[in-house]
Amino acid sequence: MSMTFTPLAWNFCPICGAPLEPAHDGQSDRPHCSACNRFYYSNPTPAACCLVTRGSEILFVQRAVEPCRGMWSLPGGFVELYESPEEAARRELEEETGLRAQRLHLLGTNAQKSRFGAVLVIAYTVDEWEGDLVAGSDAMDAGFYAADVRPALAFQAHRDFLARYDALGEAGHPLLPL
Repeated sequence: MSMTFTPLAWNFCPICGAPLEPAHDGQSDRPHCSACNRFYYSNPTPAACCLVTRGSEILFVQRAVEPCRGMWSLPGGFVELYESPEEAARRELEEETGLRAQRLHLLGTNAQKSRFGAVLVIAYTVDEWEGDLVAGSDAMDAGFYAADVRPALAFQAHRDFLARYDALGEAGHPLLPL
């Protein structure tokens, strides 16, 4: 299914109700309220995911919810209001797999278009955890897979993170601990 995302077109200032007009902020034309002298920006929605390792195996979850129900992904989801990406990654990992991350390493970021608009995904690796692996309510299945039997992943961002992880492992570059 092909989709095109267009940022929300705001017509009125959410602070004072005055009409918004396009104005240049020094970088780009953006909605501007001349009454408040305030620019409005279309920002991405943040999400976080975990690439959990057990030796040479990586943890994947089979999605029980849309989008991409039945397909596989890294454990993850959207960052809640006033939650840090690290907190979201830990929460999503536990919700989807029953595992509690002991240590996170920043793997990288990825920006993508989705049915939810622009999404900024922050990925972490997890090599130490507690708990028993069990698929959560939003996962049909969860399991560790070796490199030669990895399932196809639903999201391009997750495929990119997996490729980045594989490349970092071969090059021996350290990941950033958090």
